[in-house]
Amino acid sequence: MQSMISIYCSERLDGIASAAIILRHALLAKLPAQFGGMLHPENIEEELEALSKLQGKLIFLLDLPLSPAQAMVLEETQGRNKLVYWTTSDPGSTIPPARLIDPAKENECCARAAQTRFLPNDPIARQLAQMAHAVKFWEDDGQGRKLAELAAAGYPLQDLIEQLSRGVFWNDRFDSFYHKYEEKKKGACEEMMRSLVLKKYLNVNIGFAFCPVSIATAEAGECVLKSHSGVDIAAVLYRDGRFVLRRRDSCNVDVCELAAIFGGGGKVHASGGHIAGMINKDNLPEIVFQFDSAFKNYFVSRNAI
Repeated sequence: MQSMISIYCSERLDGIASAAIILRHALLAKLPAQFGGMLHPENIEEELEALSKLQGKLIFLLDLPLSPAQAMVLEETQGRNKLVYWTTSDPGSTIPPARLIDPAKENECCARAAQTRFLPNDPIARQLAQMAHAVKFWEDDGQGRKLAELAAAGYPLQDLIEQLSRGVFWNDRFDSFYHKYEEKKKGACEEMMRSLVLKKYLNVNIGFAFCPVSIATAEAGECVLKSHSGVDIAAVLYRDGRFVLRRRDSCNVDVCELAAIFGGGGKVHASGGHIAGMINKDNLPEIVFQFDSAFKNYFVSRNAI
C-alpha cells in the first residue's frame, strides 16, 4: 500500500496554486494524496511540531520560508515520515532536509518551480503557475487577482485547491462567495483607513495603514489611494508581517527599491515583502517607525545623488 501524499502550503495564491499543481500531479499519476492544511507565519512553530507527530506520510511543504530552528523541527518529522518536496520564494530561508528542493530563484514563484518539476507540459499547471506569478510579481492578471481575493476573504481553501487542481478556475460557488466579499470589503477598508499614518519624504507622501482583516494586497493598496488624495504611495501592513507598497501613476518613485530595503521586491509601481514577526495595533507605531527611518535614509540618499 502506497503512503499518502500530504500537501501543506501558505495561504497566499502562490502556495495555493503550488498545492493545486501537486494535487493535480497526484491525480494524473493515480497516487493517493490529500490536502493536509495551511501553514501560518504566526503559528508556524506549533504547526511544524504537529507535523512531526504524523506517521507514514509523504509530505510536501509549499511556499514556506524557514528559520534554522524550524528546519530542525522538520528533522524530527523525517523520523516518522518522508519530507519529499519543499519550495520557497524567500532567498533568506534555511533549506530543510527534503528529498526534492526548489529554493528561491530570482523572478520565479513557487508554483512555477513546482509546475516545471512535476508537470512541465500540462496546460492547467502552466496556467496556475502563470496566475501565481502574475499576482506575486504585480503583473496584470484579472483571474489570478480574483482568486487571490477569494483566498484572502476566507473561502474554504481545500475546496479551492481541489477545484483548481481539476482546471476549474471559477464556478458558481466562487462567484457567490466573491460577491459577498465585495459587499464586506467597504467596511473593512474603512476600518483600515482609521489606522492611516501619513509621512512626508521630500515631495512624496507615504500613507501607512494596518490591515487587520482579510483584504487582498492589491485591493488594500488601491483602497488607501482611492480613500486619501494626499497619499502618493500606499504602504499596507498585515498581521503576519507582510507589507505591500502601491503608488499612484503620477508618482515617479520606484517602490520596488523601497521594498528591497526589507528584502522584498516587485515592480516599479507595486511591490511587497515580509518582515520578521507579527504586526498588531500595539506594536504598529514601532513598525511604522522602522519603515519611516529606512525610507528617510533612502530619500535622503537619492536626493544627494
